[in-house]
Amino acid sequence: MERDELAEDRIAFMAGEVGCVVFELVYNSIEINKDNIVGMLEGKRKAVGNVIHKGLLRDAAEMVRKGK
Repeated sequence: MERDELAEDRIAFMAGEVGCVVFELVYNSIEINKDNIVGMLEGKRKAVGNVIHKGLLRDAAEMVRKGK
């Protein structure tokens, strides 16, 4: 079975973005919950200019929102 490196990199990038958001929430003494994580990811998505980065942030927010 062949590894799908692109899919693995995509998941790793999204996990890193979620981790960064959690650190930002902790640093700012904001409660860590699903709504706050999704809100921060969506805010970050609006702030970045790269379309691929925007898509990954959108997908990460969707995964957190749905829990899948």
